[in-house]
Amino acid sequence: MITEVRIKLIDPNMKRSTPSDEKLLAFCSITINNAFVIRDLKIINSHKGPFVAMPSRKLADRCPRCHTKNHLRSKYCNECGLRLNPDRSAKDSRGRARLHADIAHPINTETRNVLQKTVLDSFEREIELSKESGYIPVNYDDDLIE
Repeated sequence: MITEVRIKLIDPNMKRSTPSDEKLLAFCSITINNAFVIRDLKIINSHKGPFVAMPSRKLADRCPRCHTKNHLRSKYCNECGLRLNPDRSAKDSRGRARLHADIAHPINTETRNVLQKTVLDSFEREIELSKESGYIPVNYDDDLIE
């Protein structure tokens, strides 16, 4: 059971560095049973409306020459400068490069739906609160467990 949701809204007037950043609406942390925290969920705007993206890490592989880890988008090795094969990442079912892996995620659809509804309901409440004068956002970075 989700016992706490913390939302950090992204300022829509903030200058974004990439087009994908423009889709980012908020960051979120959830607490489960007052005992377990999952941080860095993202609320993303898609053509179907907002959805919750799980925390993820960038995938890497090793340079064939020096064996240093490099992000899959790297064109050159960070250590030896070798030009890396641009098509070295695994593909998903739609043929797109897999560049990130989830760190935490729901195991089944029912859990995913509960998590998504709870987080998006909290997101909508936070948006409404942000419209009020004197709005002070929740300190997202404070420890969630006392």
